[in-house]
Amino acid sequence: MSIITLQCGNYANYVGSHFWNLQESGFEYETNKQVGPDCVDNDVLYREGFTLDKQSTYTPRLVAIDLKGSLGTLPELGDLYHKPSIPKLSTLNWYGKGEILKEEPPRLNQFLQELRETEQENSEKEEDDEEILTVKTKSKQIKSAVYNLDKDVHYWSDYLYARYHPKSVLVVESFQHENTTHPFDIFGLGHQLWIDQHQDVGSEVEDRIRFFAEESDNLKGFHLLADSQSGFGGLAGRITDLLTDDYSSKSTLNIPVIPPTLGKYTFHTCGSALASNTLTLARFLDNGLTTPLSLLSDWFPLQGRNMSFEFLKFNAELHYHSSSILATALDTSTLVYRKKEKSASIADVISGLSQGHQNLAVISSSLPFNLTGIESIEKDLLSELTPLIPASSPTHSNRSYPALLTLRGILKSAIFKNRSSKYNGISTPDEYLEYCVREQSSRSCIPRICAFSKPIRTCKPFPHIFDPRVSVDGNILGKQRSENDGVSCVPLLNSWNTGPSAAASLANLSSKCGKLNISRLPRMLECGTEEVDWREAVETINTMAERYHDQDHDMN
Repeated sequence: MSIITLQCGNYANYVGSHFWNLQESGFEYETNKQVGPDCVDNDVLYREGFTLDKQSTYTPRLVAIDLKGSLGTLPELGDLYHKPSIPKLSTLNWYGKGEILKEEPPRLNQFLQELRETEQENSEKEEDDEEILTVKTKSKQIKSAVYNLDKDVHYWSDYLYARYHPKSVLVVESFQHENTTHPFDIFGLGHQLWIDQHQDVGSEVEDRIRFFAEESDNLKGFHLLADSQSGFGGLAGRITDLLTDDYSSKSTLNIPVIPPTLGKYTFHTCGSALASNTLTLARFLDNGLTTPLSLLSDWFPLQGRNMSFEFLKFNAELHYHSSSILATALDTSTLVYRKKEKSASIADVISGLSQGHQNLAVISSSLPFNLTGIESIEKDLLSELTPLIPASSPTHSNRSYPALLTLRGILKSAIFKNRSSKYNGISTPDEYLEYCVREQSSRSCIPRICAFSKPIRTCKPFPHIFDPRVSVDGNILGKQRSENDGVSCVPLLNSWNTGPSAAASLANLSSKCGKLNISRLPRMLECGTEEVDWREAVETINTMAERYHDQDHDMN
């Protein structure tokens, strides 16, 4: 099974950098290793190819779209197939004086410097060794000293150690990253960019998707991560139309990602963010299962309104921090169809969660999972979870809903062995865990358990966001961890469902967008969004919210 990933927007690429780092931190190359329940099939998301020198490469099956000036030190074509060069200045037929203006290039931070040194050390060995060229082999040799990149990460490439294929990165030349006079901040700008024949962005995206699709033996679907509160939301809406038209037999998981902060807070910036999110989600919901990911606490963004976690100390202003939390959730939830043994298909997961018509799903996460004893499994398992979606505080619901729970870093057989005596009649660990979840949700949740004994790896360059009470191996300690030690791995619990949190978030979005007068946001209208488009988007959100509400009412 193969899946193509699309990352549309700067914040989507921040999440993507952490996501691919997490993939490569778990790579295993031992040829004699037996297949087991914890083994991940890397070929689902990765492809093998060859450089011009016939060296084997292993790169993500990825199309990443961003604006000019957003790549930092990363060459647009990568460095596996092409070596970046500086064009020579030609003086032919020019007899005047020349003036050379030099722009200070982005500097390599400590992590990238260390990575480059390790690559140089390995370059001599590669002449005699046909080892696959991924950075995982290099990262094993990277020193274990703790360092802090918070002040050194200015681009998503500043902590990326995955190697990208030359077809992966697509730069939009007509917009400049963080340009305040000509920003790419409105949903309609993405639509205009797609149909602009001079830019040819639509054709470029189509060609790159086709490249990865045609070389895939068994393409099953797509991951579409997109910044939903900017022009990339409009661009992603066009991409989802393309996937629906050209790859109708494939499944698409739509993942709008929303940063927890804005550059500035005015009625126009906050209102435009709400409007762009509404338009993007309406487009996605019409085309299948949509799972927003954000640490924003409300659909109408207000300064300081972010989520908090008991054992995390993250800076909401840093994309490097907030995107790492979302990436761990995405990596964990998708494990169920990336396993080598007894894996589900992406189509099974999407149809199972949505039940054919409820298209908004929520990922809730406990990072790290605090296992205080068997009582935390039997009584408080669901209370550990924080929904990663705005306005998710649920009201009481008797509606039955499916849920996929993924547990990492905890041996389920050990939990089962130490269960309370009243559960002695249950015969398997999965049945035991599923029964505990059903009881804690008043039997409204219909869970499926996916358990991995291996924790998620949070070695560098993962940010230092863990509370000092979290130990090096992810346990909660009574004493503080040394400042010289980083957290290398943590246990994690995820729930992916269309339950009460999804209903609450939809109801909030429906209320907020219903009160927004689009005519008070002139840039929205100037950039191509018509009032009829807005009314249709609001109606889509309202209709989806009513589906959840009606089922709750019917159950009562």
